[in-house]
Amino acid sequence: MLLIVLLCLEVAVRVMIEIRERRLSQLRGGLLSVMRIIPLVNDIVPLPENRCDPENSLFVEKHEEGHAALHHSILRNLVKIAFLMVAVWFLAAMVIRWNASFFEAVLWLHLVAIPFKYFFNWYCWNQEYEADAYAFKKLGKQAAKSAMQQLAVCEIPYSKLFASIYREHPTVALRSQRMLKKVVGSRTSHPRTK
Repeated sequence: MLLIVLLCLEVAVRVMIEIRERRLSQLRGGLLSVMRIIPLVNDIVPLPENRCDPENSLFVEKHEEGHAALHHSILRNLVKIAFLMVAVWFLAAMVIRWNASFFEAVLWLHLVAIPFKYFFNWYCWNQEYEADAYAFKKLGKQAAKSAMQQLAVCEIPYSKLFASIYREHPTVALRSQRMLKKVVGSRTSHPRTK
């Protein structure tokens, strides 16, 4: 019974988040919005981040160089492996020790994993900020500002709350605020970002 109540609560919260996001961004929902509401399905539904691919610039190259120099992909994969090991242990404990069905154990894992997903997104965001800082240090403010403006044109605008739930990359507004101490973006691509 508790599992059903928690799943219903999750659906209700996700519906409210989707409605809030649609109002803030003035973007239409669609099939992906519906799929993000359904438990288990929302674990695998991708959130499109860009309308088009951003131009490859020197800043982007230095950003990616920063990821490599700071060993971000290795660290990110180690965190994923640690989460996977905990998930396997949790499933085994649910099935063997607490005699739950496999499907019930997967649903519990889905619910228990929600805070870990937010932590992982926060971890990824910090890596993006570090790579931005690396590129900023190498190229300076003007190159960073230009790169953020180009990315803002390509990015689908999301609020901070929505992005923290579904994205492994912070929004351009957050990245530019952190790096340049001001929000950079085109007015048409960011109707409201709060």
